[in-house]
Amino acid sequence: MAPRGETTGYAPMAKLTFGFFSFLLVVSTTNGLPLPPEMYYQAGNIRCLRCPAGTYVGVPCTTQDTVGKCFPCHTGSSFSEGFTGLDHCLNCLSCRDDQEEVRPCTATQNAECRCKKGTYCPLDHPCEVCLTCTESCPPGQELQFPCNSTSDSHCGPAQSGSWIIMVCVPILLILLLLIGLCLCKHLKWCKDRRSRVQMSISLCVSKMTENPDTEGIPLIYPCLVFSAETKKEDQEAIFRRSWDHFVEEVPMPKWDQFMRMLCLSPNSVNEAKENNRDNSREQKIAMLDAWYQQKSGNVNELLSYLHSIRLHTPATIIVQKLLQEGYYVDTN
Repeated sequence: MAPRGETTGYAPMAKLTFGFFSFLLVVSTTNGLPLPPEMYYQAGNIRCLRCPAGTYVGVPCTTQDTVGKCFPCHTGSSFSEGFTGLDHCLNCLSCRDDQEEVRPCTATQNAECRCKKGTYCPLDHPCEVCLTCTESCPPGQELQFPCNSTSDSHCGPAQSGSWIIMVCVPILLILLLLIGLCLCKHLKWCKDRRSRVQMSISLCVSKMTENPDTEGIPLIYPCLVFSAETKKEDQEAIFRRSWDHFVEEVPMPKWDQFMRMLCLSPNSVNEAKENNRDNSREQKIAMLDAWYQQKSGNVNELLSYLHSIRLHTPATIIVQKLLQEGYYVDTN
């Protein structure tokens, strides 16, 4: 029986895959730079190179830092995004009856669905059902924005429209000028944002281990440690329970960005969604669990990345809840 997803084009793909990874290894070795952790997966005690997008691990490697046998996904029925260490392809998304397909599923990308014309699903809600668009505006109001697949029709006071243009155009010009002046500074901030978060995490870890070199250095964000009353054997379970607060407080539109900051692979995100299709909360818990299995992070790392994408208010609320529960204390 052929392995899952294998097609008659396996042999050329296997050669191409092996050649691709060989090239990466040569370049990496020549420059003295190791490949990033996202390029590897563990097969028992052996570290293997991941398979490329559109394939899955049919047979793990038997030699350290090599690629095993990668079998292709079936276009239209299964896929894998980015480099993968999964032993199977993910099933393609099937659009519901109230949705239409806007992008077909390929071997390297999942299908994309949207609500059919006349219905919509808000971006800040899990799209479990498409809602009917508002067809007409009440008396004295007119249509400001028509209904689309992600938002309902928007009605507002009836206006002639000419004075709106006279007021809005100068305001838009001023806003564009301000954006232009701030763009360079903002881009520079974005560029080193991740390094500042990592520095904050490292400093917090140093304080948690009572490193004398960090005495007197202020932390950017709160540094939480388990309270003296919290038993060591209970700490992992308590940390996992804290994920509920992140699920509740992080806005839906920001969740995917949060996962990208945690370096969670697209395949892990898609697998969490596929395994919990009708439960958005369990999807998020599964993503955090996948991140924890890969990175073995802590609550301070999650909080720091929330601050890095400017979710200061949710992060502050989560800290308050954790401190109120009594399992954590703030050392900052």
